[in-house]
Amino acid sequence: MTVKVYFDSSALVKIYVTEAHSDRARREAQTVPQLPLTWLHVLEIGNALRVLAGRKLLTADESRALLDQFEDDRQAQRLADVSPDWPKVFHEAVQLSRRHAEKLLCRSLDVLHVAAAVEVGCARFVSADERQLALAKAAGLKPVDIRSGS
Repeated sequence: MTVKVYFDSSALVKIYVTEAHSDRARREAQTVPQLPLTWLHVLEIGNALRVLAGRKLLTADESRALLDQFEDDRQAQRLADVSPDWPKVFHEAVQLSRRHAEKLLCRSLDVLHVAAAVEVGCARFVSADERQLALAKAAGLKPVDIRSGS
């Protein structure tokens, strides 16, 4: 199955942790049968859930339960492990940075997510980060801003 909608890590976390814009993130996720998942996601989502526990915004048990749910979604193929060609992702990221960093001020991880979305052939890019959405648009992806109500 080809996955066409890429969620940046923070948008994907909103599916698991109820916070601002979680409802919209969940609705967007329900529009497709699978979401692509890279090792970048695995690192960032696991780290985010553990940091939330460390900051006492989740209990350790809640964090473990969410990590288990995340793993269950991977096993059920709701989150589809994709293996982009990482040298190509980094090459694309460097090119995007050269063309857009000075104007858009995106962070390196945001650029990597957009480059990964391009590399795995996604058409839409879901995020709540204005700069990352602008970069996604510049890269030829359709940005989906989960901060908007529509």
